[in-house]
Amino acid sequence: MRYKILIFFTIFIVLFILNRCATFKTYEELDPKSKEFLSTVRYIITSEEEKIFKELPPSERPKFIEDFWARRDPTPGTLKNEFKETYFRRIEEANQLFRGARPGWLQDRGRIYILFGPPDERITNPMGGRPIDAYVDPQQMVESERYARGEKPTEIWVYYNLFSSFQRPHIVRLVFVDEYGTGDYKLATNIEEVIAGKIPTFIGPNLWFLHEYNKEEAIRIQQQMRKALFDFNWQFIPQKNKELNSNLLIRIEMPYEKIIYMVEDNYYKAKLNLLIEVKDEKNNKIWSFLKDYELILTKREFDKRKQESWVLEIPIKYWFGKGIYSFYISLRNISGDQEVKKLLYHKI
Repeated sequence: MRYKILIFFTIFIVLFILNRCATFKTYEELDPKSKEFLSTVRYIITSEEEKIFKELPPSERPKFIEDFWARRDPTPGTLKNEFKETYFRRIEEANQLFRGARPGWLQDRGRIYILFGPPDERITNPMGGRPIDAYVDPQQMVESERYARGEKPTEIWVYYNLFSSFQRPHIVRLVFVDEYGTGDYKLATNIEEVIAGKIPTFIGPNLWFLHEYNKEEAIRIQQQMRKALFDFNWQFIPQKNKELNSNLLIRIEMPYEKIIYMVEDNYYKAKLNLLIEVKDEKNNKIWSFLKDYELILTKREFDKRKQESWVLEIPIKYWFGKGIYSFYISLRNISGDQEVKKLLYHKI
């Protein structure tokens, strides 16, 4: 009996894996330049931006990279992009400053150096020991500082008033420990433990705080990020409909709050254009879809729905056989000057 249960369970697992493979969402392999870009900006790219980039058609990626840096330019009216220049300069400096088994910019000290800049104080203890004032009450230390009392090589980095947006002085101490004597110091401090409050997620990593922003500039950045992160979630759903000659449905979900609206007479309005083109393994177009949609919401409806998603379920009027198919999807917000393009692959 136990043997039969084991066989049944094994068959179930195999069928589950096969089903997952049949609906697995694959992306086209990134070209070397795209891989290099994602690797280089690992500390400052948001998860949403990375998702959008991976799903873009290859021809659209250079424009994304250009816009990526433009969104982070604190002085868009000038020829220089101080943010980009500082980021790459700090990568070079980190490689020079922090030697070890890995390149300096990939180490924890390099990451912090790139994001926060050089510390105001750097206390090194290559022979180990507690790198802090002996008169400090251990009970008042954060966990990472107590951890640094061991005999392993340690460093303490001190930043005074790290975030200029804070109204009161804010001192941050970061402890690094060389666990294995390789020169690769690991960050022992829990960032959330020493930084009060949370950094706004729409801004992304801390390099934004290299510059002072007035209110108008902050609003501009938020609008740029909102426009750039115009994106939808998607799902391929097997669904047979013989009347439509369809055995696959695309479900598209767009959060209402990601859409830029025109406000007229207390109504939120947006006109969206959806294009879908499907090709087989030989690059032959087998189905296409083009349609405009109008969204009209009262302010009350918008406030109620902004945490929800606008959902489309579109049956593809083509009977798919086994193979890998490509799906080019373009969703454009005509009224809000937003657009997202995706090149997706689906195995059946």
